[in-house]
Amino acid sequence: MTAIARSAARRTGTPRRQDGNCFDLLRLVAALAVVVQHTVEHTGSRFMWYEPGSGRWFGDGVAVFFIISGGLVFSSAFRCQQSGRGWAEYFRNRFLRIAPAIYVYLLAMTGLLLIVGVVDARSLTDVHFAGWFASTLFLVPVYHPALFGDFGTGVVNGSLWTIPAEIGFYLIVPALVLVAVRRSFRAMMYGAVVVAVAGCGLYAWSLSTAGDNQIARLLGVSVLPWLGYFLLGVMWSRSWHLAPRSGATALAVLCGYGALTWTQHLVGPSGRVLLGVLAGVPLSYLVFWMGHRGPAVLQGLTARIGDLSFGAYIWHMPLVNVFIWAGRDHWPVRGTALVILLVALTLGCAVASWHLVEKPALRFKRYSVRAT
Repeated sequence: MTAIARSAARRTGTPRRQDGNCFDLLRLVAALAVVVQHTVEHTGSRFMWYEPGSGRWFGDGVAVFFIISGGLVFSSAFRCQQSGRGWAEYFRNRFLRIAPAIYVYLLAMTGLLLIVGVVDARSLTDVHFAGWFASTLFLVPVYHPALFGDFGTGVVNGSLWTIPAEIGFYLIVPALVLVAVRRSFRAMMYGAVVVAVAGCGLYAWSLSTAGDNQIARLLGVSVLPWLGYFLLGVMWSRSWHLAPRSGATALAVLCGYGALTWTQHLVGPSGRVLLGVLAGVPLSYLVFWMGHRGPAVLQGLTARIGDLSFGAYIWHMPLVNVFIWAGRDHWPVRGTALVILLVALTLGCAVASWHLVEKPALRFKRYSVRAT
């Protein structure tokens, strides 16, 4: 890298690439934490020490996804801008990472719903089914018609609310990059943090005034309340080399994160939103600390088995719903054994999704920072 390029990197906040890391594995661990949490809560099964409603589980799997995504996607967009590629290339990459797996899921779920009799051929022309199909097709899979009320939880896949939030971040990243390039990384972060604080505050206010209302639901699936997590990933991707990284520091940060997480159980929904984003600060440090300092034996694990996190996240709730629909009280396994079974089935679907859908689609990317 030339002296001029190094100077530009410092001014604009060029993310520093480090090839050896455990971020893909962390995403998989976060996905599996979500899988266990949803399986326990929706099936009423106990998993080791974790009982439904107890809260004794890591509940920030989605936050970890957003933090890591923030760093990686900003890096991808910055590389696109610096290499002189049009923004169409950036959006093409983002589309290839998410859309193929979602579209295969959409077709498979349509077939499954027909096979198990939740819908029939005539329902395919029903306006509510068309709305569900179209919302998923356009990557906003948050419409849950009563048509599916007899299938498991009554919602085919409520976990996919994160997709429009993620895409919302994709849409604003080019603006963030341009501000970082034309002004400075610091100016970009200041402005983005103001928007993130306002979005989080607005969401907390909407929950405190009327609970589960339409405004709160719409805000909850947008990027605004969660922008802070993405920005933390952006920040650490640029400044991690400046952070204290000793084990003692990580332990102290872990204690702070634990205290903030515990405090969330003492407040209402709006307070949990605010404390959750605040807890994202130590959480993001821990994510990058573990991502860069993970054991070498783990760093190549996802290179061998594949990046299974997205597939696991997509497919776990359909499997949980099939189990509930089939009659959970009649299954020969219960409790921890049942949760392990559903996790194993989820991983099987994730392996198929990665090797048959996601990985082949990523070959169409014309540039890449990493396989994200």
